[in-house]
This record gives sequence, structure tokens and C-alpha cells, in this order.
Amino acid sequence: MDIKIKRLLKDLSNPDDDLRALSTMTLMKLDFPERETREEVLEALVAVTQDNNVSVRFFARKAIDKIRKAEKLLKSGIGEEHLPPVEEMLASEDFEDRLRAVMKIKSDNSSEYCDKLVKMLETEEHAFVRASLISTLKLFLQKDQAAILSPYLNDPDNRVRSNTIEAIEHLKVEEAIPSLFSALEDPDNRIRAVAAKALQSFGEEKVFAELKKMLDSHEEWMKGSAIYALSHIQAAESISLLIETARNASHSETRIKAIVALANYHDLSSYSFLKGLSVNGEGAFKEAANRALKLHEEKFGPNPPETTVLSEEGPAEKEAESGEKSTEASEESADLASTVTKFFRKGKDEAIGLSNRAAINFNVTDIKKELNELLKEVGRITFDIYQAGQLELPDLLTIGHEILRMNFFIQKYSEQEEKEADKKPAGFFEQLKGLFAKTPEQKKAASQAEKFAAKRDELFLKMGKLAFKKYQNEEFQPKSLEGYFLTWQKLQKKLENEQKKLEI
Repeated sequence: MDIKIKRLLKDLSNPDDDLRALSTMTLMKLDFPERETREEVLEALVAVTQDNNVSVRFFARKAIDKIRKAEKLLKSGIGEEHLPPVEEMLASEDFEDRLRAVMKIKSDNSSEYCDKLVKMLETEEHAFVRASLISTLKLFLQKDQAAILSPYLNDPDNRVRSNTIEAIEHLKVEEAIPSLFSALEDPDNRIRAVAAKALQSFGEEKVFAELKKMLDSHEEWMKGSAIYALSHIQAAESISLLIETARNASHSETRIKAIVALANYHDLSSYSFLKGLSVNGEGAFKEAANRALKLHEEKFGPNPPETTVLSEEGPAEKEAESGEKSTEASEESADLASTVTKFFRKGKDEAIGLSNRAAINFNVTDIKKELNELLKEVGRITFDIYQAGQLELPDLLTIGHEILRMNFFIQKYSEQEEKEADKKPAGFFEQLKGLFAKTPEQKKAASQAEKFAAKRDELFLKMGKLAFKKYQNEEFQPKSLEGYFLTWQKLQKKLENEQKKLEI
């Protein structure tokens, strides 16, 4: 068996969803002339039709269908010698004939058809054929002709978009790097994986120079896009930039996005940074670090990483070291707060001064908090579906309307607070004077945005609970909630087990 196929089969069991999806998609595109190879690949693909990820299941079934169809053709004796001429098949009204012709041109490396395929791509209506045309043309086009393919980065069909990205990577079209950042936000996780792979192939220097510009932008959405891109590029520079952003960004939401993005790395440096922040961080940043650690555990398992791709003097190590020093300092205190901190940091087996029952109570509280955070996230996803106009259930729509109302008030009072901040005198004594001169009404108005944000969180929680209830009753089952529902079931079972221990 070819080493490339062996690697693809190995990737089918990789914990990374995007890599498994990419593997099944690639296997779907390949042909397997040898019977033994076909049987082995088929067996592996059948096994992953039960995968938790919907994309993996989808492409596995597609690949299986293709292999079985090829076997039927072999058994019936229909080979290439029985096919009509390529020119005739390219002009056929049957898309399967056109597809077969394009694939034959690709396998025979018939570059003389290049101009004809370019013209055909301009008018081709069938997505399968468009995808195959792009996959074939990448072998024949020159780098300066790549503009022919650029419109297909926005094609409605995900196979076409994916093949276009692969073609851009193959042709080394550096001008397309910004477009690939956009592809990292594609709703299809297979395309995100292909885009990340393509970006890495261009070399870190060019990609990270562009990303640094985005992070330095005054536009928060640009920073958000850069963070999303970094979270999908497995490189030391990605971790360094994310940690730097998580520590120093002026906008709190940008910092939180960077913190959560670090969950995508099974790296000791990023993990240590998150651990330190989860103990010594403040408010929303501490909460974001804990959420990132939970996501990391779901993705990579309970064992922490043992290696790092960063140098020993990198920002993550400095942050981790400072976190450890702060932790050690806090442990010197013998008060109850220190005992509780030690409990959460070291685990219930090493808890100091806590009875077994107290340890279980802490576990129950921790699981309940985790469930609430999960439900809030589900509420946010459901609200995204609401905003996309794809929600039809009246009770969920009502909560969606209410969240929209909260967003309006948050924006209103945030803008009001910003205007007031701009009017404040610059000098220290003038600011101090203004603080005491401020009326109670002004002080109250400044905190309105926070109050509405807290109310919005309650609504997200409510929406998440109702969405899961309807998911369980099969009234509302979007694919985006599938993984969250499985996690919720596991946490519910875990909570029940801990509560049973309290009853004993």
C-alpha cells in the first residue's frame, strides 16, 4: 500500500475533527486499483461512518459509494477501452460523462485540453464537474493564470471551494493569502482545514506578517479574523501571537477570543499560560481560561501536554513562571481561600483540610458551573441560527427577540459611557474632582451596559436549556449542536454520579 494512503488511514483516528474530515475527503478523491488496498480502505471508512463529526461521516459515505461503484464497473467489464472519445464526453449533456472525461484528462495528464477546460469552467453548471475541472486545471495552469480560479473561492458548493484552495496552494499564489484567511471562517470545517494547510505551505514569514498587520488594526473584526486564523495554523508563532494578544489587547473581547483560541493547541506553553490564568486571572479572563481548558480536554483528552514548540524564553514560559510564583505565594497563606485554591489546582485527591463529602460538594458545584457555561454557549449558537433567519420555533424566537433587545441596550449604554469618557478632563486632579462631582444618576448610567450584559447571559442560558430540551424531543436538531449535546449528556451523567455519592 502507498505510504500516502497509509498516512490517510492513520489520520482517520486522529483526535482533530478537521484532520479526520480532510482525510476522508482525500480518500474520496483517490482511486484504488489494487483490490487489497480497496478492501482495507473500505473497512477503515466503514468504521468512521459512526464518527461524532458530521463531515467525517458524510465524506466517509461518499468515499465508500465511490469505491463500491468502481467495483461494480470492474465486475461488469466496463473499462476505459469502452468509453467514447474525450471530446464527445466533454460535450455530453450527462454530467457523469463530462466528469469521466475530465478525470481521464487528469489521469492522462493531457495538457493540450487546458484551454478547452478553462472555457468549460466558465459555463459549467454541475458542482461535481466544476470541482473536478479545478482539480485538473491546477496541473496545467501557470501561476500568472491563477486569477481564472479566484471567483470559485466563493462558490456555493464546498467541494469547489476546497479544490480552489488546493489549486491556489499548488500554484503558490501568494496574492491569495488574504482570501485564505477568509476561508478559515468558512462554515465547512473541511475547508477550514484545507485553508490552514495551504497557508502553512506559503511559509510562516509571509503569513504571519499579514496576521500581525491584522492584529495591529484598529478594527476589532480584523483582530477577530486574525485570531481565528491563528487558531487553525499549527506553528510556534501562532501560539506566541495569541498569548501576546491574550495578555495585552486593549479590548476585553479580543483578549477573551485569544484565550479561547489557545485551546486548539496541545502545547505545554499555551497550556501553562491557561493554567496560570485560570488561577490568577480576573473575572471574564479567568472564566475564559477555564473554558479553554475544558475545550482542550474535550479535544485532546485529560492528560496535559509534555512538550512545547516555543523557546524556553518565550512569552508563554514567562507567563507560566509568573503564574507559578503567584500560585506559590498564595499557597503560603493558611486561610480557607488558599485551601480551596489548592483543592481546585491539585485535585480532590490532594485537597488539604477538606473532608471527602466537602470534596464531592465542590465537584458537584464545579460540574454545575460547567453545565451552565455549556448551556450559555449552546444559547449563543442557537441565537446565531436565529439571526440567520433559520429558527422557526415560537418559544425560541421569543428569547431571540429578547436577546436582540438586550444587545440594543448594551450598545446604547456602551456608546453613552464612551462619550462620557471622552469628555473627562485629562489631568489627575481634574479627574478626581469629576469623580466626586458626578451625580448618582451618572454613576448609575455607567453600569447599565454591564447589567444588560448580565441579563443577556441569563437569556443565553435560558435559550440553551430550551434548545437542548427540544433537541432531546427531536423538535430542533441542527448539526451544530450535535457535539454539544453529547458533552451535555456526559456531564449530566457525571453530575448524577457525584450526587449519588452524597446520598450514601
